[in-house]
Amino acid sequence: MLGSRAQCDPHEVAPPPPVLWLDVDDLFFFARHSTRLTGIQRLTGELYKALVQLGRERIGFVRHGTAGISEASFKLVAWSSVEKIYIELCMENNAAPAGSGPPANPPTLFHRLKNLVHPPRTPQPETPVDLRDVARPGDILCSLGAPWHHPNYKDAVEAVRRSIPLRFAIMIHDLIPLLCPQFFEAGRAPNFGSFMKDVLPLADVILTNSRATACDVIQWSDRARLTLKARPLPIPVGSGFSRPGAAALPDRLSPGNYVLFVSTIETRKNHWLPFRVWLRLLESLPRDEVPTLVFVGSIGWMVSDLLKAIESTNNLDGKLILLHGVDDATLSGLYEHCRFTLFPSFYEGWGLPVSDSLAFGKVCVASNRTSIPEAGGSFCVYIDPDNTTAAYDTIRALIESPHLLDELTHKIRSAYQPTSWSASAKAVLNVFELEGLAARTA
Repeated sequence: MLGSRAQCDPHEVAPPPPVLWLDVDDLFFFARHSTRLTGIQRLTGELYKALVQLGRERIGFVRHGTAGISEASFKLVAWSSVEKIYIELCMENNAAPAGSGPPANPPTLFHRLKNLVHPPRTPQPETPVDLRDVARPGDILCSLGAPWHHPNYKDAVEAVRRSIPLRFAIMIHDLIPLLCPQFFEAGRAPNFGSFMKDVLPLADVILTNSRATACDVIQWSDRARLTLKARPLPIPVGSGFSRPGAAALPDRLSPGNYVLFVSTIETRKNHWLPFRVWLRLLESLPRDEVPTLVFVGSIGWMVSDLLKAIESTNNLDGKLILLHGVDDATLSGLYEHCRFTLFPSFYEGWGLPVSDSLAFGKVCVASNRTSIPEAGGSFCVYIDPDNTTAAYDTIRALIESPHLLDELTHKIRSAYQPTSWSASAKAVLNVFELEGLAARTA
């Protein structure tokens, strides 16, 4: 908690609670450069929605570094603009044909939307309002997303705080580029370390998405000899996403005949493991007993050898399907009708596909590393992501023993309690001493 409120005269009018100003510039940046959500955008988008529902009058949104705006300033942006981008990202449907590669040069969301900053129903003023003109002392400037694309973020935060004494908070999702650089191409995250060294010491509050990430922040900060104002605080991460009506399954898929792996296809996520497991399954079992393996996610980095192997095996002779740009309706259908899911990642800050799988009542064969057991609790089947043989034995047992899968599924559906995004939002508000806000708006 950030301090405590002094005892007040009962006849005095209590000051209004502080406003939480959320820096959402990274969502706009992402819309310029990509076509589909990653885990951070999914988490922040759902969290923004829940925060607005709990206390819209005390939640504001700002951007920085946009065209015509000083790099050292934050300008207000309407919730309708933020919501529009998130909804469009969730609805985007560039699903590639089964077994194909990613679409060639897909247009980014930014180029498809004509009214990102000025939606027709809620036009913004020609000159955006500066945060310094509306914020009050004690308000909180908070980044819940991924602001490290900004080259001078420290300067921007310090500039606004010189004008008005705001508290500053940031959420750290992971430190993977610093702790596991082997999972990144050279130059992919060149400013990440300097960003963390600059910004972490500024933060009055540091939130994290897991206990594992909180420990990473503490240990790395100690090694980097950083003095932090606050100890990192894990907050509960919501499970699942806003579910539209489930769409029809893509061609060649039917309920129960496939196993699902939802993740960007990059080296850290360990798609090689299920690819090798399925090669062995096809060698040792009759073909019609082997469920189809479905990779859902955009193509990331350092996977050229994997993609060549997939191509050279003719997508495991048709038993491997790659889907890109799947919208939320299709993703809901894929989760609802899969036999079980996979998530053998080497390193995660949280592991949203694990909790998503459980929220749909589906067993997840998950890595036993880092934060993933926090996301899965006692409801996942855990494997060592380096042990392909043990993973093969585990997955084959689930395929050949329907009663075992049924028992595990029953356990999830009878005992798993998903965390709501509302609970995540309340946890954030509580950290900032806005407990009364949720109560007044409930």
